[in-house]
Amino acid sequence: MSWILFSILAAFIWAIVNTVDKYVLTKWVKEPIIPVMIMGIVGLIASFIIFLVQGFPYLSPINIALAFIAGIFYILANSFYFRAAKLEEISRVAPLFNLAPIFVLILAAIFLGEIFSPIKYLGIFSLVMGAILISSKNYLKFSFKKPFWLMMASVISFAITLVITKYLLNSADYWTIFAYIRLGTIGALIPIFYFHFGKLASIVKEHGKKIVGLISINETLNIFGILLFTIAAASGYITLVESLASAESFFLLLITIIISIFYPKVLREDIKKSTVLLKFIALILIFIGVVLIS
Repeated sequence: MSWILFSILAAFIWAIVNTVDKYVLTKWVKEPIIPVMIMGIVGLIASFIIFLVQGFPYLSPINIALAFIAGIFYILANSFYFRAAKLEEISRVAPLFNLAPIFVLILAAIFLGEIFSPIKYLGIFSLVMGAILISSKNYLKFSFKKPFWLMMASVISFAITLVITKYLLNSADYWTIFAYIRLGTIGALIPIFYFHFGKLASIVKEHGKKIVGLISINETLNIFGILLFTIAAASGYITLVESLASAESFFLLLITIIISIFYPKVLREDIKKSTVLLKFIALILIFIGVVLIS
């Protein structure tokens, strides 16, 4: 099943993207809205290239409106996430993003009629729990303050985007839907650029164009991951595709451990025995989840 491969590839790419984002936000860019702005620009460029190659494929006015809504919610999801990351440690914020499959499961069941056998629900649960454990520190000690609610808003916004995407994929090919949703992000990007363009200009002035170039390359990779995910969603159930994408946590752990060993000054991962044991249990849960879903 090709959707499994594309889901896992998307997860791997997003793990690389998040590693670079974490480094950039720690070392250079203190304003989390900056990556969102650059990501939006890259997405718009990608959509224009697709439209230039294949023209503007027909979508009904309702579906175009839904594509724009999905694009707006995608930008909102990232904005909420980066705001939460600014207020709270990333190690406490990131695990909450793995709750997205649960919200996708609920929304997809209601609006798309995606109902599965008990064994697949067990696989989804195993994947989500494994992803949370492998991402967590201090056993997910987290207070229900502003960062938590920002992450809930991010997760729900992201789930809405995915469910709308799957709905639209029933009426057009993945290139068309990918392009229209990226174009739809302009509805959220216009006010963001209006209020925050000065921050982007100050980043360029302070660090030069190289840092903007690095973020742009990283967000281009991010957009490619989104395309792979969209391809997977075109042929697989969105609930299962999103659950498999939780494997990103495994790849993220692997990447950070490798960097911690060879380049500890760049990024350091906790590799104490107790932590390694927790991660090993998480890996077993992820593996079980992949087997049950497949």
